[in-house]
Amino acid sequence: MAETTVEQMTAPLEKALKNNAPELGVERVVAIERFTSGLSSQSYGVDVETGDGPVRWVMRVEPEHGVIPPYDIAREYRLLREVHAAGLPAPGVFLLEEDASVVGGPFIMMHFIEGAIYRNTDARLSEDLALLADVQERFIDMLARIHETPQSVLPNFETGQEAARAEVAVCRHRLKMTELLPSPVLRHALDVLDEHAPPAEKIGLLHGDYRLPNLMWKDGEISGVLDWELARVGDPLSDLAFTQTIGRGVCSLEGELATKYSERTGVEIDEKRVNYYRLLEMVKGTIIGLAGAYDLANGGADLRLMSVARIAAAGQAMMGALESQLEQYLEA
Repeated sequence: MAETTVEQMTAPLEKALKNNAPELGVERVVAIERFTSGLSSQSYGVDVETGDGPVRWVMRVEPEHGVIPPYDIAREYRLLREVHAAGLPAPGVFLLEEDASVVGGPFIMMHFIEGAIYRNTDARLSEDLALLADVQERFIDMLARIHETPQSVLPNFETGQEAARAEVAVCRHRLKMTELLPSPVLRHALDVLDEHAPPAEKIGLLHGDYRLPNLMWKDGEISGVLDWELARVGDPLSDLAFTQTIGRGVCSLEGELATKYSERTGVEIDEKRVNYYRLLEMVKGTIIGLAGAYDLANGGADLRLMSVARIAAAGQAMMGALESQLEQYLEA
């Protein structure tokens, strides 16, 4: 199925907003702009004229296919609503539309968060060490707040092993859906991860994609935490391992920064568990990369998928070393 264009979205979106959410006071959808960032769900800026004046909203559309199947935009809506109400600066959502015919997929509408984004290559961070230290402190504090936030939307688990094996099962499902060629290394790594799922000191809400480009900053504060579609419940050390692998950069939580996280939360940095979750994150990242390659091979027109597909090549090149490291550590 061809992707619905921005021009094709405008009229049906305006009609749906007027008919299904009259309380929003929509008079006209002025413009829709697809954001260049983000490849999981499709995100758009939507400029609207309302009875109270012009506003900008964000629309996230569940893709028919994508790099992290299966998608559930309704679950994302419920989670965003709950964590926002709990005080986290997650986007405030106000509409869930499950009729895929409106814009080509079920979608949610949320308020636009003003702010800027830091990236690992940002010259401001390399030139101003005081700024970098402040960003790192706030990065740690926000992750701690996420891990402490209660929620009732995502499945909860009684043990770390149960939570880890549930994530391994998700990885197996994604691999089955997107594997173009047999991947014996990945399958063996998943077996190792399933067999050696570790206990956890505590279980909590995980963001799953916590890195600088997913944070908005305004007036020196984090004004928004974006991209919650990989959120789950599990061992907080899994999020730390993500910052050391797929999300690696100036805010990688290792060494002194990991110690600061531990002091902030009371969670002990168990290197054995961190090694486990490092492998898990590399396996997940590689499978997401394979999904990008799968979409391109099956007619995907978004060439940005090539950057995701390259993760698969890089990840598989590193997989043997990571797997060997884990097995040697477990045998020690």
